[in-house]
Amino acid sequence: MKTKSTLYLLILCTLFLTSCSTDDNEFTTDEITNPISSDNPDNTDDDDSDGDDNDDTDGNASAEPCGFDLASVPPNSTITINCTLDLDGKVISLPANTEFEFEKGGTLINGSLTFSGGIIDGRLMNSTLEINGNVSLKDPVFKFETSKWDIVEGKITDEIAKNNKDILQNLIDIVKKMQGNTFSINDLDAYFKVDKPLSEAVPQDAAITLPSNFKFEMSNQTHLRMQPNSYKQPTLLSVTNGNSNVIIEGGFLHGERDEHDYSDGGTHEWVHLLRLKACSFVTVKNVTFMDAAGDGIDISGLGHSFAANYNPSHDLLIIGNTFIRNRRNNMSITDGYDIIVEGNEFIDAGIHTSSSKGIAPSFAIDVEAFRGSGPKPYQVAEDIIIRNNTERGSRIGGFTVHTGDRVTIENNTMENCISYSTTIGTIIRNNTITSTSDFNTKNGTAITAGRNDRFEKNHGNKVYGNTINGFSTGIKVSNTELEVYENNINNCKVGLSLEVITNSIITKNNIKSTRNSSDGILSAGQSKYIDKVTISENIIDVKRTPFQLVGINNDAGEENYSLTISNNTFSNGGATLSDTHGFLFSDNNSNNGGVRLVNAQRGEILNNSIELDNAHGIRIDQGCQNIKIKNNNIDINTKFNCIQQNSNDGINIIIDNNTCM
Repeated sequence: MKTKSTLYLLILCTLFLTSCSTDDNEFTTDEITNPISSDNPDNTDDDDSDGDDNDDTDGNASAEPCGFDLASVPPNSTITINCTLDLDGKVISLPANTEFEFEKGGTLINGSLTFSGGIIDGRLMNSTLEINGNVSLKDPVFKFETSKWDIVEGKITDEIAKNNKDILQNLIDIVKKMQGNTFSINDLDAYFKVDKPLSEAVPQDAAITLPSNFKFEMSNQTHLRMQPNSYKQPTLLSVTNGNSNVIIEGGFLHGERDEHDYSDGGTHEWVHLLRLKACSFVTVKNVTFMDAAGDGIDISGLGHSFAANYNPSHDLLIIGNTFIRNRRNNMSITDGYDIIVEGNEFIDAGIHTSSSKGIAPSFAIDVEAFRGSGPKPYQVAEDIIIRNNTERGSRIGGFTVHTGDRVTIENNTMENCISYSTTIGTIIRNNTITSTSDFNTKNGTAITAGRNDRFEKNHGNKVYGNTINGFSTGIKVSNTELEVYENNINNCKVGLSLEVITNSIITKNNIKSTRNSSDGILSAGQSKYIDKVTISENIIDVKRTPFQLVGINNDAGEENYSLTISNNTFSNGGATLSDTHGFLFSDNNSNNGGVRLVNAQRGEILNNSIELDNAHGIRIDQGCQNIKIKNNNIDINTKFNCIQQNSNDGINIIIDNNTCM
C-alpha cells in the first residue's frame, strides 16, 4: 500500500503555532500555504472557475512558497503540490515510487527530478522542470498550457519558429515516454519551422511527428502554422515510419502558400500540412486544413510495391474535416488501402489567389498511384471509400481516380466533376453533382468514366444512382465492362456521351433537359467502335436529338461488332444512326420522333413504336446496306410516310410486316 511522507509536518506545525493532527504519512501543504480568504472565496474548491478548459496552475489560487524541500523524501511517498516549490536549479534524485499530486495553485519549477519509479501529475510539468528516469503521468491525458512552455505566438523569426517546433516535439516525445496517450491543446496560435534540407531529414521526419497509440487533440482555439519558407517539400504534421493507432482531432493547420518563396522556379507542389506516410489505423477528425502550398493531406507509403521494405498506409479514417484553398489538391492518396474519407467539406481546391497560382491537378481529392512502365507498379492505391462529403469551388475538378482500384465514391454533394482514368472495380453512385459555374454549364462533364487511351486498364466499373444538374455533359463513358444505370441527368446539353466502349450496359437512366439544342445519348467525336453494348430502358426527354450514333464500327476488324438499343423511351425526337454498323434497334417507344439511317449497315429496326406528326416515321438515306425493318408500329401525320427511302443506292434493305397508321 502506498504511504505518504510526514517529513515536514512537525516543523510546519511548530512554526505556525497551531495544533496539528493528520493521518500518518500524509504530505499536504493545503492548511499552511493555501488558507481560505474572504477576499478570495473561490479558493474553497478546486474547480476551474474562469470558464475555460484549462486548470489554473500558475498562481491564481496561491503564490506562496511551499516552505519545504525534497531532500529527505522517503520511498513510497505521495507529495501534494498546491504551492510554489522552487528547486533552485538543483538536480534531485527521488527514492522509489515517489508520486507528485497537483492541487490548485501548485507549481514545481526550476530544477531537475530523477525518478526511480514514480508518478507525476502533468499539470506540474513546465519548461523549467526537467524530468528524468522511470516515471509516468498520473493522468494519461496531458493538457498543454501555452504559458508554461516558452512557445512564442504570433509572427516570429525563423529561429524562434524552429524553437517552437523543438519545444512542441520534445514535449510530445516526453509525454509519450511517460505513458501519456493524449496530448490536448486549447489556446495556441503559433508558427513552427519544419523545413529542412533532405541531407538533414526527409520532410515527414522534419515535421511535428506523432507516435503510435496517441491522440493529438486540438480545440477551435488551436492554430498551428507553417513558418514561411522557400523549401520544396516541408510538412507541418506527420504520422510515419510504421506508426499506428493515432487520432488527430480538431484545430486548424495553416499553410503558407501566399507567403512561400517560389523564386527558384520549381513547382513547390509538395508542401503539405499533414503527411500520413507508411502508417496505419489513423483517424483524422474535425481538423481544418487551409492554404497549403501543396496538399492539405497527402497519404502515401514508403518504398515501392515490388520491394522488400514496401510499407503502404492503411486503415485510415478521414472524417468531418474542412479543407480550404490548398494550392495543389485538398487531399492526395498515392499509396495505401482500406481508407475511408467521410463527411468532409472540400472548398476551393487549387484556386488562384492574389498572391499564388494554383497548381495542377487542383482537385478536391486525387487518387493517383504512380505505376510506372514495369510489370509491377511503384505505388498501389486501392479499397478506398469516399462518401458523404461536400465539395465546392475546386479549380479543375472534384474527385478523381487517376490511378487506383476499387474506389467507391458515394453520397457526395458536389459542384464539380467526378472522374476516373485508370481503375478496376470502381463505383460512382448516389452522388448529387450540380453545376454552379459558367464553365461547367457550357463545357464541363459531371462524370467521366474512363479514357480511350487507357482502354485495357479500365474494367469492372459502375456508375449508378447519381443526380446530375446543369452540366454541359452529364456522363461520358468508355472502356469495357462498365455498367451505367439509374442516373438522373437534368438540364444538360448532352446527357450521355459514348466513346470507345465494349461489353457494357447502359440502362434505366433518366435524361431530361429543357435547354435549347439539348441531346440525350450521343457518340462522341472520339468514338471509333462500340461492341457488345446494350443501351436499354432509358427515358430521354430533350429538345433536339434523344439518340444519335455517328461513325461507329466502320474499320477493318470491326465487321462483327454489335450494339443493342432496346426498350428506350424517346420524347421530342427520335434516333439517328449514321455511318454506324452492326446494331439492333428494337422495342423502343419514340414519341414525336422517328428513326433516320444514313450509311448504316448490318442493322435491324424491329418492334418499335413510333409516333410523330412532322416527319417520316423511318427515313432511309444513302449508303444503307443489309438493313432489316420489321414489325414496327408507326403512327404519323398523313403528310408523311411511315417508311421513306430517299436514296436508290440501298443494298439488301428488307422492309416487312410494319404497321402504318
